[in-house]
Parts: sequence; structure tokens; C-alpha cells
Amino acid sequence: MSFVPNRRLLTAFLILSIGVSLMSCSEGRVSQCNRLIGIANEAASSVEAVTSTASPDDPDAFLRIADAAEQATSELENLEVADTELQNYQQQFISLYVETSAATRRLVDAVKNQDAEAADAAYMELEEATEREIPLVDEINNYCGGSA
Repeated sequence: MSFVPNRRLLTAFLILSIGVSLMSCSEGRVSQCNRLIGIANEAASSVEAVTSTASPDDPDAFLRIADAAEQATSELENLEVADTELQNYQQQFISLYVETSAATRRLVDAVKNQDAEAADAAYMELEEATEREIPLVDEINNYCGGSA
């Protein structure tokens, strides 16, 4: 006599397996969202801490902003993300922080050298880079379902 599995039991097991697989995928995405958003939030908090206490004529304050952007870049580059859409957001954040850091450092150098033209150019680059942040944050929040 051979074992004949109960069709209902097999169907229930299959449905349960699919459900667990889907749940583990969504948990993975939520976890990845949380890590990515956590790095972005940490960078924003660092910048806010500097800008809320710094004097506008303090170049070291601006260098701390560049350092925060570079720290976020490093953390994002080391973050393993499997979700392809999150990888796209990760790369956009890296680009944003690289450009923010570089423009900030150029701005500080221009101010130190009293080069108004270079300072204006660096400021414009910094403004262009940071203008992308809010739409990017909105996109990732929408993708992650506001649960991250």
C-alpha cells in the first residue's frame, strides 16, 4: 500500500508555503527600507544639528556637513540591498550625498579664498543637489508604504 497524500492537506500546505514566502519577502523589503531610511535620517539629523547651531561664517560647520554626507555615502555603499527598486533609491541617495559633499567643500574653499564667482557656482551646485532630496524621500516613503 502506497502513501497517497490528501489533496486538501497538500493544497493547504502549498498555500501556507506561498504565504510564508510572500511574508518573508515583504519583511525583507521592510527591513531594507528601514535600514536605507535610517541612514538618510541619520544624515539629515547630523546636518540639522550643524545648521541649527552654526554661524553662517563658520567654515568648519560646513565641513561637518560635508563629513556627514560622506559618512552617509560610506554607510550606503556598504549596505546590502536585494530589492532592485531600493537599489535604485540607494544609488540616488549616494549620488545626492557625493554631490552635496563635493559642492560643500568647493563652497568652503571658495569662501576661504574669497572667490565670489566660485562660491556662487558651488552654492548653485549645492542647491541643485539638495533640491533632489525631498522628492527622493517622498518616493522611497511611498515605495516602502510608509511602514519604514
